[in-house]
Amino acid sequence: MNNTNIFTLLLAVLAYMLPYSSFAAEVAVNAEARVFNPAIVYLQPGDTVKWSNMTSHNAVTYVVPDGATGWGEHGQLPGGSFSATPDKEGVYGYACEPHVGFGMVGVVVVGTPTQEMVDAAKTKADAELQGPFRRLLGTINKVEVK
Repeated sequence: MNNTNIFTLLLAVLAYMLPYSSFAAEVAVNAEARVFNPAIVYLQPGDTVKWSNMTSHNAVTYVVPDGATGWGEHGQLPGGSFSATPDKEGVYGYACEPHVGFGMVGVVVVGTPTQEMVDAAKTKADAELQGPFRRLLGTINKVEVK
């Protein structure tokens, strides 16, 4: 293969990979004293959410779409910051376990939010959450459906 063919092949590979790699975004969530700011974030598939200021906080999923994987370890503080890239479209509800009693909960919406997504998350939260973790229902109710 001569240099021109190698260069052409390299450009073709890069052009093929560009749509899959260059448009992923990182959305920031700051853990403040007793709230996540913002409390609701909207992502597209492949995007990442990054929590910062996590020295005395965690962010553990309690509501995940069917077949999806959550994030965070129960009872563990990640320290500093950590990131997650949700693996399926839907509504993910999470809480800071040390501060859930103060209402420190948040929601990550992956994909275009539909009423069906929100209803599925509310049904799951209503059936599975107890005590202060039920505060996730109020935040899920604030998801903007398109």
